[in-house]
This record gives sequence, structure tokens and C-alpha cells, in this order.
Amino acid sequence: MNKGIRGLIAVLAFPLTVWNLVMNEKSKVPPPGMMVHTETSHTHVISEGKGPVTVVLEAGFSSISLDWLYVHPELARHAKVIAYDRGNYGWSRSTRKSRTIKDSAEELHEVLSAMKAKPPYILVGHSYGGLIMRLFASLYPDEVAGLILEDAAHERYYLPTKENEQRLRKFHRLVTFGLLTSWVGLPRLMKQKVGRNELNEEFRQALNYVGYRPKSFLAAYEEYQYAEKSAGIMKEIQPLKPSLPIIVISANHPSEHWREYQQLLAELTPCTDQVFADTGHSVHLENPDLIVRQVLKLIQQTSQRNQLHS
Repeated sequence: MNKGIRGLIAVLAFPLTVWNLVMNEKSKVPPPGMMVHTETSHTHVISEGKGPVTVVLEAGFSSISLDWLYVHPELARHAKVIAYDRGNYGWSRSTRKSRTIKDSAEELHEVLSAMKAKPPYILVGHSYGGLIMRLFASLYPDEVAGLILEDAAHERYYLPTKENEQRLRKFHRLVTFGLLTSWVGLPRLMKQKVGRNELNEEFRQALNYVGYRPKSFLAAYEEYQYAEKSAGIMKEIQPLKPSLPIIVISANHPSEHWREYQQLLAELTPCTDQVFADTGHSVHLENPDLIVRQVLKLIQQTSQRNQLHS
């Protein structure tokens, strides 16, 4: 229904719709990485480095591959590192009919296969991306050597409980407003785009281009609409291997419930370590060295295990 209303608004405000289309075309920026084609997607991927281990970086809700600009180059000195735009974010396009974390995990697996990226994978997931990486590790356990959850969301964060009711209602209004008005460019006029406002000067134009495109608002809306279903999926997954090394990186957070969720993540397996970061939610932007050190720790552990078994 909301998609139909969005179309009606675009017709009724036709001059604004045309203006927004022109602005989108004028601000167009080519993808900085490469496009990987699968049966269900055309996915933008930034891939650098080489080595026996592949590190896969999964951004949080509404964010894209550029989110990892401070982490990616450092890790690429030690391993093959892949960051990508999932679903219809950034420069990617997907034909999937739903946008659950299962869709995202399966799509990522298809992309890695199309790239011939060889496991073992070390998965790094920030915020909402942590759910996707946990599911990936459950679906493809033999391909995953380690998991880093960077201030990751727990599935309970998206359930319609009393503790979440007000926050979920507010966020629903936000993503719905973005969806309904994206064709006519109202978010552009209000300077409220999808994703980061700024990373650095080099990528400002790219962030503006992908952040104001109507499909980005649709991607955020659909991902949010399927969030409760995604939370239900997490309740049904196979437990992670007890021997899987996991590092939970927990940032400063004012919410008592979020801190409780971090503790639940810290108990996922007997091989889970928790590291506390004196930062806000986006540790990879505020203290990228911490993320790099923890990933390198898992790379070293993986290399040592491989040597023992060779």
C-alpha cells in the first residue's frame, strides 16, 4: 500500500519528481569497486588484498561498503578483504521479493561464490549486520573461521516488546516518511539521506548520490519491515559451532537493554571473548585500530590452526 501511495505522491507532485530525477542524474557517481552479477543481484563489491583468509565486512542498517574506509586498507595488507552494498543499498540491485536477514546471508554467499572467494571466512558485522553474519555462520558453518560482532544488534532488539514499542514506532514513522517522499525529493530538501552524513571529503559526493536515490529509501523501508521476521529467523537457527572463535566488541551505550543484549552475545559459544570500546556505536569509524587488531587476532589464530592441520 505504501509503495502505491508513494507513486501517487510522485504523480501529484510531478514537477518535484522531475526535479529530483534530474538531481539524481546530475549527482551520479560511478561505483568505486566492481559489480558482481548473480542470479538474484548485481552487487557492488570493494575487494582488496590477498592471503589464505578472506575477511568479509558487513555494514549496519542503511550503511554501505564505504563505511569501512578506515578499516579496509589496513586489513588488506594481511588478507583478502571484501566489503559490499547489500540488497538495494549503494550501487547494488537485488531482485529478491523479501529483505530478511536470510535473504541477505544467502545473497552474500552467492556473491562470494561468484567472486570465487575461497573460505575460510572471517566475518565482521556491525549493528544490524551482526545478525546477518551470525546467520551466515549458522548456515555455512564449514566456511567460517571466526566471527566479530561490532556493537551488534541482538534479535530481541527488533521484537515488538514493551521495552521496544516506542522506539520501533518512531523508527517506523521515519522509514515510512522516507519511502513515501523519496520520489519527490523531500528528503533531499531536508538534507536527510539514507546512510552516513559524512565519512570524509573524498566520498561526500558518492554518499549524497546513493543516499538520496529513491531505491535507498525503499531498501531501508523493506529491511525494517522484515526486521521482526528476521528476529524470528534467528530464534530458529542452528546453534553456532562451540569451537567457533567469536569476538564481541561492545561500545558505550546509554540503553540498559542494549547492554543486556551485548551480554547475551558474549555467551554465544565457549570461545566468545568480549572487548569493550570507549566509543559510540560505530567503533569502526571512531576507533578503527581496535577493529583491525581484533580481526588480525582471528587471522593469526586461523593461520595457526591451518598450519596444525596441514
